Amino acid sequence: MNLNDLNLFIRVVETGSFTAAADSLDVQKSTISRRIAQLEDTLGIRLIQRTTRKLKLTPEGEELFSRAQPLVDDLAAVQDDISASKTELRGRLRLTMPTEIGVFMMNEVISSFMLAYPRIEVDVELSTRTVDLIEEGVDLTLRLGPLPNSSLIARHVGGLRRGLFATPEYIEQHGTPNSPADLAQHACITLQRPFDHLRFINWNNQEPVTMGGRLRTNSLSFVREMILQHMGIGRLPDVFCNELVESGRVVRVLDDFKLEALEINALYASRRNLNPRVGAFLDHMTDRLNDHPWVQNKLVHLTP
Repeated sequence: MNLNDLNLFIRVVETGSFTAAADSLDVQKSTISRRIAQLEDTLGIRLIQRTTRKLKLTPEGEELFSRAQPLVDDLAAVQDDISASKTELRGRLRLTMPTEIGVFMMNEVISSFMLAYPRIEVDVELSTRTVDLIEEGVDLTLRLGPLPNSSLIARHVGGLRRGLFATPEYIEQHGTPNSPADLAQHACITLQRPFDHLRFINWNNQEPVTMGGRLRTNSLSFVREMILQHMGIGRLPDVFCNELVESGRVVRVLDDFKLEALEINALYASRRNLNPRVGAFLDHMTDRLNDHPWVQNKLVHLTP
């Protein structure tokens, strides 16, 4: 069944005649008559009894009109909403990101985005799990570290500046490492793959550094808490420890040796027909983080 023919049929019934329908749509009366005849041929039934003086629906025509009219009205409303969303963004945006990034950095980005687009609803899942965007209906995810091969589209967001941190109590008991090579002799709190290697930008030895220690985790927040328990030296984004350094609860270790930044990427399903809400969020996030003090936009990649 042709949807355009069905729309013409409904307009004829609503206006009460072929002539009135033609005038309201600014088309030829003969065009409407021909299209209604095509609809009847497709369905194999007569819908309208035509006379020179009036129009009368057959029982089948009455049933089609009563059932199709609300559906066509709903479809028109959907089309209007979609067209309007291109100029006035609204609807739901589903995001996922690591818990720590959401709490420490993206909270400001998301709140300012929602103020800029008051008709967009935002669902945020904070999780370390790898989300299947297409299967779970997620619009965009933020991921940290090197990206595996994927059919998803990635946009580089920036990199979090990182450092090595420990408590003064740990340093007093175990001493201060003087070079990255000394970390092999220290209790270090390390992250599981893909963040378990340690590489410095301004150290002559370009090989990944071996970190000593017995504690490994997948949580940046847990690394922070274990540092505060004097359990060793941990590598974290600066934002996680800035206030602790200012208060004297932790100190920077090997601060003269600069670590690679922790890469942040935004992933989404496709560039083609990109959801305008996703596009707006990507642009807003990029703008907000462009000059952010915690973000390093030009990453230095060392040879593996």
